[in-house]
Amino acid sequence: MKLLSSFKGAERIACGERCDFEVAGVDGSREGVIWNLSVAGLYLVLPEDIPNVGTGLRVSLRLPGDPRPIPARVEVVWRNPPSCFSGCGANAPRFPPGCGVKFVDIAGSDLARIKARVDSVYASRDTGGEPRRPR
Repeated sequence: MKLLSSFKGAERIACGERCDFEVAGVDGSREGVIWNLSVAGLYLVLPEDIPNVGTGLRVSLRLPGDPRPIPARVEVVWRNPPSCFSGCGANAPRFPPGCGVKFVDIAGSDLARIKARVDSVYASRDTGGEPRRPR
Protein backbone atom coordinates (compact mmCIF):
# COMPACT_ATOMS: atom_id res chain seq x y z
CA MET A 1 0.00 0.00 0.00
CA LYS A 2 1.16 3.51 -0.76
CA LEU A 3 2.00 5.54 2.34
CA LEU A 4 0.67 9.07 2.49
CA SER A 5 3.44 11.65 2.62
CA SER A 6 1.39 14.13 4.64
CA PHE A 7 -1.03 14.17 7.52
CA LYS A 8 -3.08 16.83 5.76
CA GLY A 9 -6.29 15.30 4.51
CA ALA A 10 -5.76 11.91 6.13
CA GLU A 11 -8.80 10.94 8.17
CA ARG A 12 -7.96 10.28 11.79
CA ILE A 13 -9.64 8.42 14.58
CA ALA A 14 -9.26 8.93 18.30
CA CYS A 15 -7.36 6.06 19.81
CA GLY A 16 -6.23 6.33 23.46
CA GLU A 17 -4.18 3.12 23.24
CA ARG A 18 -0.77 2.58 24.80
CA CYS A 19 2.14 2.48 22.37
CA ASP A 20 5.59 1.08 23.05
CA PHE A 21 8.43 2.64 21.09
CA GLU A 22 12.19 2.81 20.76
CA VAL A 23 14.13 5.84 19.57
CA ALA A 24 16.71 5.07 16.88
CA GLY A 25 20.19 4.98 18.40
CA VAL A 26 18.93 4.99 22.00
CA ASP A 27 18.84 1.91 24.22
CA GLY A 28 15.60 0.97 25.93
CA SER A 29 11.90 1.06 25.26
CA ARG A 30 9.51 3.84 26.20
CA GLU A 31 5.77 4.14 26.40
CA GLY A 32 3.37 6.76 25.10
CA VAL A 33 -0.31 6.99 24.26
CA ILE A 34 -1.75 7.27 20.77
CA TRP A 35 -3.99 10.35 20.65
CA ASN A 36 -5.13 9.81 17.09
CA LEU A 37 -4.34 7.48 14.20
CA SER A 38 -4.58 7.53 10.41
CA VAL A 39 -3.12 5.61 7.49
CA ALA A 40 -0.44 8.33 7.30
CA GLY A 41 0.74 8.06 10.91
CA LEU A 42 -0.23 8.93 14.45
CA TYR A 43 0.03 11.51 17.19
CA LEU A 44 1.99 10.16 20.16
CA VAL A 45 1.37 11.74 23.57
CA LEU A 46 4.64 12.15 25.48
CA PRO A 47 4.81 14.42 28.51
CA GLU A 48 8.61 14.75 28.30
CA ASP A 49 11.68 13.85 26.21
CA ILE A 50 9.85 14.45 22.94
CA PRO A 51 12.09 13.31 20.05
CA ASN A 52 13.27 15.90 17.52
CA VAL A 53 11.80 16.25 14.04
CA GLY A 54 13.46 13.73 11.72
CA THR A 55 14.09 11.18 14.48
CA GLY A 56 13.25 7.60 13.60
CA LEU A 57 11.26 5.42 16.00
CA ARG A 58 10.17 1.80 16.08
CA VAL A 59 6.65 1.57 17.41
CA SER A 60 4.40 -1.26 18.46
CA LEU A 61 0.79 -0.14 18.54
CA ARG A 62 -2.59 -1.73 18.98
CA LEU A 63 -5.95 -0.78 17.57
CA PRO A 64 -8.78 -0.34 20.09
CA GLY A 65 -10.20 -3.76 20.95
CA ASP A 66 -7.59 -5.63 18.85
CA PRO A 67 -4.87 -7.46 20.81
CA ARG A 68 -2.63 -8.04 17.76
CA PRO A 69 0.29 -5.57 17.79
CA ILE A 70 1.21 -3.55 14.72
CA PRO A 71 4.95 -2.96 14.43
CA ALA A 72 6.14 -0.07 12.28
CA ARG A 73 9.00 2.29 11.67
CA VAL A 74 7.99 5.94 11.87
CA GLU A 75 9.61 9.36 11.66
CA VAL A 76 8.83 12.42 13.77
CA VAL A 77 7.39 15.14 11.50
CA TRP A 78 6.35 17.69 14.12
CA ARG A 79 6.77 18.33 17.85
CA ASN A 80 4.37 19.79 20.37
CA PRO A 81 6.38 20.51 23.53
CA PRO A 82 4.63 21.26 26.83
CA SER A 83 3.25 24.78 27.23
CA CYS A 84 2.89 26.80 30.40
CA PHE A 85 -0.68 25.45 30.64
CA SER A 86 -0.86 22.00 32.20
CA GLY A 87 -1.70 19.25 29.73
CA CYS A 88 -1.48 21.48 26.65
CA GLY A 89 1.12 21.56 23.94
CA ALA A 90 2.87 24.82 23.06
CA ASN A 91 2.44 24.53 19.28
CA ALA A 92 -1.03 22.96 19.20
CA PRO A 93 -2.81 23.67 22.51
CA ARG A 94 -5.76 21.39 21.66
CA PHE A 95 -3.33 18.45 21.85
CA PRO A 96 -1.38 17.28 24.88
CA PRO A 97 2.42 17.44 24.57
CA GLY A 98 3.86 14.90 22.13
CA CYS A 99 4.72 14.50 18.50
CA GLY A 100 3.22 13.64 15.14
CA VAL A 101 4.88 10.78 13.29
CA LYS A 102 4.49 9.40 9.79
CA PHE A 103 4.74 5.76 8.83
CA VAL A 104 7.89 4.99 6.86
CA ASP A 105 7.82 1.18 7.00
CA ILE A 106 4.71 -0.83 7.85
CA ALA A 107 3.37 -4.12 6.52
CA GLY A 108 0.63 -3.71 3.92
CA SER A 109 -1.65 -6.01 5.89
CA ASP A 110 -1.22 -3.87 9.03
CA LEU A 111 -1.85 -0.67 7.08
CA ALA A 112 -5.01 -2.31 5.72
CA ARG A 113 -6.10 -3.04 9.32
CA ILE A 114 -5.63 0.63 10.21
CA LYS A 115 -7.51 1.76 7.10
CA ALA A 116 -10.39 -0.61 7.83
CA ARG A 117 -10.64 0.73 11.39
CA VAL A 118 -10.56 4.36 10.25
CA ASP A 119 -13.13 3.66 7.51
CA SER A 120 -15.40 1.88 9.99
CA VAL A 121 -15.63 5.04 12.08
CA TYR A 122 -16.75 7.28 9.23
CA ALA A 123 -19.99 7.36 7.27
CA SER A 124 -20.14 6.56 3.57
CA ARG A 125 -17.51 8.27 1.42
CA ASP A 126 -20.21 9.60 -0.93
CA THR A 127 -21.52 12.57 1.06
CA GLY A 128 -22.05 15.03 -1.79
CA GLY A 129 -19.28 17.37 -0.66
CA GLU A 130 -20.40 17.55 2.95
CA PRO A 131 -17.80 16.87 5.65
CA ARG A 132 -17.86 13.27 6.75
CA ARG A 133 -19.09 12.70 10.26
CA PRO A 134 -17.89 9.96 12.61
CA ARG A 135 -20.48 7.27 13.29
